[in-house]
Amino acid sequence: MEIVAVDADNPDPLLLRRAADLVLRGEVVVCPTDTGYALSASALDRAAIDRVFELKGRKRGNPIHVAIASIRQAEKYARLNPLAEHLARIFLPGALTMVLPRREIVPPELVAGGDTIGIRIPACKVILALAGLIGLPLTATSANISGQPATYSIEEVAAQLGQADLLALDRGPIAPREVSTIVDLTTRPPRLLRQGRIPWEVIQKALKEIKE
Repeated sequence: MEIVAVDADNPDPLLLRRAADLVLRGEVVVCPTDTGYALSASALDRAAIDRVFELKGRKRGNPIHVAIASIRQAEKYARLNPLAEHLARIFLPGALTMVLPRREIVPPELVAGGDTIGIRIPACKVILALAGLIGLPLTATSANISGQPATYSIEEVAAQLGQADLLALDRGPIAPREVSTIVDLTTRPPRLLRQGRIPWEVIQKALKEIKE
């Protein structure tokens, strides 16, 4: 694993370009997010998706969510609705993952063969800049072995994945935080799939503010 320091507030454009070039060639990089370190690869590249599953030892029936740079970018990969637009305006970038109907461009391997995709816009300049530079969704699964603790520092990533040939962007330790809240917006009413940093009650209140 090659570890390179990155400024969390002002990431080096040359370093981001290097990481972007790797991702565009089908490689996986370790990238910081707002909830820990992630394995970031092109979510449209089947071989790269396979590599993420292999690195983590993750079961193929467990879908992988993606990070995007903006809600407008999300339209290419998910079928948005007024509720998603409304929640995005309030909570994103931030710790909210919205599950929406996927578009055909999304490989079934990413979503365990399902018809939905989980998307989020992390409150982290590094991964947002990388996703924006590439113009593609990035896998946003934690940089750890499945079943092992989530990783909040490059040292923790290296302890679990250090033998892998990866570029790791090190922004320093990330304060351990709750995971993102996952909300299924394909059902009526929307359904909470995982309670995270944003309380479900707060999201429910926001949902009541709009009628489709």
